[in-house]
Amino acid sequence: MRELLSLINFDNQTSRSVARKLRAEGYFCLVGAADSSAEQSLDGEIKGLVLCGGSTGQPIAIPNLPDYLSSGLPLLALGDAALTLCRYWNGETAPFSDQPQAVQIAFDRNDPLVGKIDQSERYLPAPTEMRPGSNCRVIATCNDHVLGIASAESPVFALAFQVENNDPDGAYILVQFADQICRCTPWWSESAYIDMAVEEIRMAAEGGDGLCAISGGIDSAVCAALGAKALGDRMYCLFVDTGLLRIGEADDAIRNIQTIPGLRVLRVDAREEFLQALEGVSDPAEKQLIVYSRLRAHMRHQVSQMENVRVILQGTNYSDVFGRNISLKTELPSARVRLLEPVRYLFKDEIRRIGEALGLPESLCHRQPFPSAGLAQRIYSAITAERLRILGEADQILREEIEGGGYNKRLWQYYAMMADDPIPGDNGYIVLLRAVQAMESGAVSARLPADVVERIASRILKSEPQVRRVLYDLTPSHTYGRVEWG
Repeated sequence: MRELLSLINFDNQTSRSVARKLRAEGYFCLVGAADSSAEQSLDGEIKGLVLCGGSTGQPIAIPNLPDYLSSGLPLLALGDAALTLCRYWNGETAPFSDQPQAVQIAFDRNDPLVGKIDQSERYLPAPTEMRPGSNCRVIATCNDHVLGIASAESPVFALAFQVENNDPDGAYILVQFADQICRCTPWWSESAYIDMAVEEIRMAAEGGDGLCAISGGIDSAVCAALGAKALGDRMYCLFVDTGLLRIGEADDAIRNIQTIPGLRVLRVDAREEFLQALEGVSDPAEKQLIVYSRLRAHMRHQVSQMENVRVILQGTNYSDVFGRNISLKTELPSARVRLLEPVRYLFKDEIRRIGEALGLPESLCHRQPFPSAGLAQRIYSAITAERLRILGEADQILREEIEGGGYNKRLWQYYAMMADDPIPGDNGYIVLLRAVQAMESGAVSARLPADVVERIASRILKSEPQVRRVLYDLTPSHTYGRVEWG
């Protein structure tokens, strides 16, 4: 691994925002868990630390703060983490307003971190000031309220505000910290990451074969393409057709992956197996566990049949690292096989760009996120063959109308869901239509033209008489947990 910054995650949204901004400027960074050991956070070619706190206006627990400070590395604490640092330095913190507000902040023109910024407007969700101890410098103020401090003896800085989206001054602070304070080299790019991943795969394989399970999505496809670039025709892909993909997607997945030169594709038809295992199951968590366990079983079986496999590639992305998804890790059959996750440190948009750089089809690079349990996860009742078929048809109609009208260009996701009709005696199904536009903190329902929604509903009702109602879901989503970011 080359030079990088270590981001300590005390707030998911802040960590994501900081990581994206640094990487956009060429500075590679990794996000570490708040409870990870100091050794993990300081390992490797770390040039500096950013403590990514939230915006509650309250100090937070930073268990390894003494270790971070004693490491000698430059450190930047943001938001709530800055308040903690102020108190650690024998200072105090206090709210100076009980209302969120925008404020004008003045910066110390002699400070190496913020000295080149004029007065800048900041939004403070919980306005809190710092009253620093004697061994600190004040570097940012709002009237008489201190919002930024720095150590008088070491390159350690604390800013009690966030780096906002679309904020050139905030991005400048991060770049100034990475470049002038940490002296970190801006090496990050798609081509550099590809070279690094290919070399890692080649070394892990040690002259043997590689195997990657592909799902039809961009994460696993990029892993397969990186493996093929590293190992050539010694790279194999396993595609398990679960019958839970959207109509036509199993064939699309095979076609897309076959565009990768040298890759050997193994296809397993397991549609009947998965249907039998899921039939009658209603609980969403149980559906996921059933699908995941059977996918793992197929992967274990395939590895057992290939004596020369030395490395398994898995499409874990940064969303998985942030801890929202059930682990799909394959149990390794022996010490001779290593598990690598080539896109583990990439956000979804970065994986798409890597896919484009590798020459993967545009339709694959910009495929909608899709849950691993597929259509089964979008049926809010017991699984049956009929329900899977009806939902698949409804989802295809929705996609045809949205893509045919070009509305998909502004949408993050658009899909159909299904539930039993709750009205006694109606004896039918409800199809729910969902189309959302994404934001950093969640998603909002898209305002599709009424005639488009009406046409989708009419086509579904006409083609599937068992469907009694078609509804458009307008519920906003304000948390990542309710959006299929995968």
